[in-house]
Amino acid sequence: MNKNFLAYKLKEYVSSGILPMHMPGHKRKVPKEIEEMMTDIYEMDLTEVEGTDNLHDATGIIKDSMEFTKNIYKTNKTYYLINGSSCGILASIRACAFTGDYKNKKSYIIVADNAHFSVYNAVELLDLIPIYVSIGYNNLGIAKECDAKSVKALLEINKEKNIVAALFTSPTYEGVVSDIQLIAKTLHEYDIPVIVDEAHGAHLTYIEKTTKKYVDLTNTYDMEFPSSAVSLGADIVVQSLHKTLPSLTQTALCHLKSKLIDEKCLEESLHIFETSSPSYVFMAGIDACIRYMSKSYAYVSHYLKSLKSFREKVSSCKSIHLWEENTGLGYDFTKLVIYSDNIDGITLANILRESYNIETEMSRPRFVLAYSTVCDSEDDFDRLYKALSDIDKNFVYIEHESTSNLDEKYLNKIAKKNIYIYPPGVPVIKKGDIIDRAGFELLQEYIKKGKRVYGLDP
Repeated sequence: MNKNFLAYKLKEYVSSGILPMHMPGHKRKVPKEIEEMMTDIYEMDLTEVEGTDNLHDATGIIKDSMEFTKNIYKTNKTYYLINGSSCGILASIRACAFTGDYKNKKSYIIVADNAHFSVYNAVELLDLIPIYVSIGYNNLGIAKECDAKSVKALLEINKEKNIVAALFTSPTYEGVVSDIQLIAKTLHEYDIPVIVDEAHGAHLTYIEKTTKKYVDLTNTYDMEFPSSAVSLGADIVVQSLHKTLPSLTQTALCHLKSKLIDEKCLEESLHIFETSSPSYVFMAGIDACIRYMSKSYAYVSHYLKSLKSFREKVSSCKSIHLWEENTGLGYDFTKLVIYSDNIDGITLANILRESYNIETEMSRPRFVLAYSTVCDSEDDFDRLYKALSDIDKNFVYIEHESTSNLDEKYLNKIAKKNIYIYPPGVPVIKKGDIIDRAGFELLQEYIKKGKRVYGLDP
């Protein structure tokens, strides 16, 4: 193979033996039942010819597949997304706007301010006016849950406005969930539809089904996971299969479970934002993933035991810890938020990569996020634990920061774009906000640690 080919570079990376504690959720080792179905991807790379159906007007095999998935999640309608959750977010917001009196009135959307940048893109494209719900952050810099009382207060203040939708992220990247049931109930009193960005929670339905099936038999689960927003009253829920389940990158689902949103308007919006040439390989991958997960209780059960064992082992470390949230709403324990008393998060991620050949999902000044999924084995968890244990016992860290500095010209200037670190793509400073001293110093900290900052004009 030509060494200049991208495929060669990717194979070379994989052959290094690096442990992927990051998405995609298949971790490059899907269950054999899925692998057997997805082996000959070029043979399945078809187009809309007779007998293969059409995603944008499904009446045959694709319709049957989506019906199967709809029945698993118990929704009004479930749509396959092959442009990722971003496509679903854009389409969902447009559908809510056009279902409402968007064309005749100035329109608003309630947004929890830890939203993904795709939400801000939709707001700008549709010329909506955001009403932000402020989200607090803990001492590690992790966003807290959205407070239902804050939502209620905003509604009282803005009740005369044409609010076409409200959008919340739950669970967050770090596994924190909001009280979607109470929030949805509050918003529905005003006939406002609720969109939940559950991109990081596609696995929750299957964990809930597994724990209900096995909890009475094994007594091994004392990790209280949250329910999916699909069963909590949300009107639209968008999930990234590829983040936490054995499915290909870009595969996602959009669940409609409401009469507040016009079904045809959502389908029209998906047609606008999704490619007119959807990948049959991706759609087949979605179908294979859902059919496998719908009967994978023993598989998920084994994973949960390994996850619990890993978390218990790490609790014995002296200076390295696993963070978790305890709000009474449950927590997504599959998210491994690792922090150290002695080493900053970005440096810890670098140590894991360079000294132990382990790649994590995301690093921040005060923590590292490792993504665990049902495709992680006991050996994978053991390898990560041994690395953390070794760092805990043996590493003496002397910080050597980069000499890179953020130009003072940005201080007190208005941000011309959303400024963010990717992942996760949540703006650090929103477009139109002033880059004050606190924001400037936070960006400076990222840059000194070698992180790339997106959205700063030259």
